[in-house]
Amino acid sequence: MRKLIVASVVSLALVGCGSGSSGGSSNTGQFNLAFSDAPVDGLSKVCVAFDKITVHHTNGGESSWGTTSFASAQSSAECIPDGLAIPQDSNGNPAFMVINLMAYQGEQSLQVLSDEQMEAGQYTQMRLSVLEKGSYTDGTPYSHVVTDTSATEGIRVPSGELKLDGFDVQANATQAYTLEFDLRKSMVENANGYQLKPRGVRLVNNENVATISGDVTLGGGACGNNINDAFVYVYTAPTGGVHGDLGSANEPYTSAGVDSVSGKFEVGYVPLGSYDVVLVCNGSEDDPENAGDQLTIDSSFADEVLTASGRTFTF
Repeated sequence: MRKLIVASVVSLALVGCGSGSSGGSSNTGQFNLAFSDAPVDGLSKVCVAFDKITVHHTNGGESSWGTTSFASAQSSAECIPDGLAIPQDSNGNPAFMVINLMAYQGEQSLQVLSDEQMEAGQYTQMRLSVLEKGSYTDGTPYSHVVTDTSATEGIRVPSGELKLDGFDVQANATQAYTLEFDLRKSMVENANGYQLKPRGVRLVNNENVATISGDVTLGGGACGNNINDAFVYVYTAPTGGVHGDLGSANEPYTSAGVDSVSGKFEVGYVPLGSYDVVLVCNGSEDDPENAGDQLTIDSSFADEVLTASGRTFTF
């Protein structure tokens, strides 16, 4: 059974840095960028190393940032092998920044760019340069995943870049965006290993997003009282009662696992709008590369209680 949630009614747990006029008029604005993640099955770390972010303005101009602009000191220590360090360039700067996306889930995020001055207007594209080649001296790839069985494998990225959607910059204002990695859609495992695709990587404006969070009551009958493989699927409404699997024409906007111990879940950076939320009992069986997986949707979730950013909805 689905429950309609209007994310514009859900309290805004995530806010932008605000906008307002500075001391004088100009044709520039300030830009902030953070990274966040919706988790993926079977992985304990997803370490993405990147060395450049490029944006393209509608007037044909391009801007780019390297590691001297990144919050490189905030690189995830758990992504760097013990006793080693990120290589440096000829000027002594880190050659890249690396982030363990699994450490920034739900509402959590890591600021990468802060108060960067940019020309106002429309930007048609953002490109993230990801290091899919290169490794530390112990052989650990710069970009890699660690599986639940502690195996380390490199990450491939088509053309070494993630090409993402455009965005707007307003003059005399500060705007904050978050690059949300929906890893259940974008991280794919196949015969060639793990591949990170732009599908499922979204650039969202922090002033226009909400968080959906809640609890599945333990012992309340949901999924036959076994929520070890339970996921919350969030669909853009209206769905017409059709709730497809990942990769299908009616796939969810996003999804999040339910903690099997606490019953809690959290879905961050959801654009304002109306959504149907369902409880799927066999989420790990949903292959994002193949449509047609049979989802076990628990209709008893209609009797559960969902707490969505301070508001209680009865299911």
